[in-house]
Amino acid sequence: MTSWTDRLARYFVPDETPHAGLIILAGLLSVAFVLVHVFQLTNYFLPGGQFKVVHIAGGILLTFLALAVKDGTSRFQRWHFVAMAAITLIPLLYIFIEHEAITTERQFIVSDVDIGIGVLFLLLAMYAAWREWGWIMSALAVATLLYGYFGYLIPGDLFFHAGIGLKRLLGYTSIPYFQGLLGGLSELSAGTIFPFMLFAAALEMTGCVDYIMGAAYRIGGKTRAGPAQVAVVGSGMMGMVSGSSVANVASTGALTIPLMKRFGFKGEFAGAVEAVASTGGQITPPIMGLAAFLIVGITGIPYVEIVKAAVFPALIYYAYLMVAVHIRAIKRNIDVRDRAEELQKEFLPEPFLKATVRNIPFYVAITYLVVVLITGRSPGGVAIEATGILVGLTILRDFVIGWDGLAGRIAHTLQMLGRIGYNGALRGAQVAIVVAVIGVLVDILVVTGFAQKLSFAMLDMAGGELWPLLLIAAVSCLAFGLGLPTSAAYILVALLGAPALIELGVPILAAHMFVFFFANVSAITPPVAVSSLIAAKIAGASYFRTGMIGVRLGLPGFLLPFLFAIHPEILGIDSSLPYVAMVSLMAFIGVMSLNLILEGHYMLPVNWVQRALLLPAAGGLLMPGLTSSAIGLCFFAVVTAWQYLDLKRQKAAAA
Repeated sequence: MTSWTDRLARYFVPDETPHAGLIILAGLLSVAFVLVHVFQLTNYFLPGGQFKVVHIAGGILLTFLALAVKDGTSRFQRWHFVAMAAITLIPLLYIFIEHEAITTERQFIVSDVDIGIGVLFLLLAMYAAWREWGWIMSALAVATLLYGYFGYLIPGDLFFHAGIGLKRLLGYTSIPYFQGLLGGLSELSAGTIFPFMLFAAALEMTGCVDYIMGAAYRIGGKTRAGPAQVAVVGSGMMGMVSGSSVANVASTGALTIPLMKRFGFKGEFAGAVEAVASTGGQITPPIMGLAAFLIVGITGIPYVEIVKAAVFPALIYYAYLMVAVHIRAIKRNIDVRDRAEELQKEFLPEPFLKATVRNIPFYVAITYLVVVLITGRSPGGVAIEATGILVGLTILRDFVIGWDGLAGRIAHTLQMLGRIGYNGALRGAQVAIVVAVIGVLVDILVVTGFAQKLSFAMLDMAGGELWPLLLIAAVSCLAFGLGLPTSAAYILVALLGAPALIELGVPILAAHMFVFFFANVSAITPPVAVSSLIAAKIAGASYFRTGMIGVRLGLPGFLLPFLFAIHPEILGIDSSLPYVAMVSLMAFIGVMSLNLILEGHYMLPVNWVQRALLLPAAGGLLMPGLTSSAIGLCFFAVVTAWQYLDLKRQKAAAA
């Protein structure tokens, strides 16, 4: 017989669990965590400092509880994480209660107790980030703190600074200055990132994800590459709102990757398709996986301008991926069109019109979100409202068309709300802790003057030339973004990489789009490539091969940023729509030419002469200037005509 704890735990997780008691505790705290954010973002009932400590300390606490109930956790580890969660209550309650005294009486006279609590808070945050995201970011934070203290001993102009006293240095990590863990990045996490994580959880728990995959089937499911095209479209649509390419791979990839393998694609290729498609969702308007709002917050550029700038790059990215998948299907002689019914059962078990009517709440919520965001309102508050609309209309729909008695409806509603709260809070908490640790790193680098000197050093290394600077900035962004969620990676590289580009005359929007794209594709860049790693695990494939195929399939993500800097009209900067469309078309054909060279196949296998012709085609189309583009287009046209005539002759001979 199922115990009451198991039944109660089902209100937060769908499956039976041996840790029902801990799940209930984590679930109740998650719901409370969500409610605090909802009330704060709609009523602003807490001072900013208190809200940030609830957000970060609460996020650490929930992360430890999530680690405690994770599969494969030993009994010792479980209670160790529970103990860490309990210890987190110390800085949470202390800073919350002492907030007024800290900010008014002790801001310039730092007490030893404040410092002790700040150190405990810092250690807990770095430990939680290490266990959840790996050791790299926590190690960087420690190295930065050591640099802040011992910088006066380091020779050379770039790294030398006067040094920061120990108390003042530790004060910058959280209290009493409310920097570092409790700085501006944490405010951005609490007010913008968290609401969209909650919205993504609501989409999943209300069944909208299944509907999105069904819509993706309608778009690409009946093509030759079938399940691969569904993965491209569906994962792109979900990645746009999820805010996490890794979470997207883990959720949609569990369905799409096995299907791609079943229909003839190799595991490495299937994993790479899912990883690249999920990663690209972060650059896809109108939501761009939170990036648009982060760029607004850092640059002050209007939301509408950022969305407009991202339209054509996103089209190039996904058009390239869809064509690359189709060419692989031709090369491997894969054609799933004669198995359309089998595929339809997986993605579209009911008539699409019926599913569309049933998912009207999804359309209403998304429409409200986009329309109101365009007016310039705070994105966090709008996301909370859109989540409320989605959940409210879904409850109303279920009461009307899914009636199974009052008790059944109430139980179903509470279960949906509990799972939204649990999943949304955990997603937001996991991002919050890594953003907080990045806040420590960034604030110390700013205080020591290193961030400013880094921009000048990059300019010196590049000799004042744009191309070398772009290469240096690209490598730096990829390195800083490795292993981080997209939102956290962008925040870091925007503060450390973009200023040098702007200093050399790159428009501010182009500079931030440059660093954002590289922060984004770091998720598919070996040796870390977290999205490819998750996809390879699901596919049971080689991680290294999956990662390398992912780099090729994500080629526009690596090449387009250079066009943003040297050819900013592709972002619509000081340019007309027809010209932007023409430049984008040339760029698309250019990156496709590179793919044909690497794939070795077009309509037929590509011989060495055709590859030699495609190389100048790619170079000419990707270089700025109408003359070079026209020359590149001519080379591409020659190869296309050659392939077409050969294919026609082969068909005639076969007939």
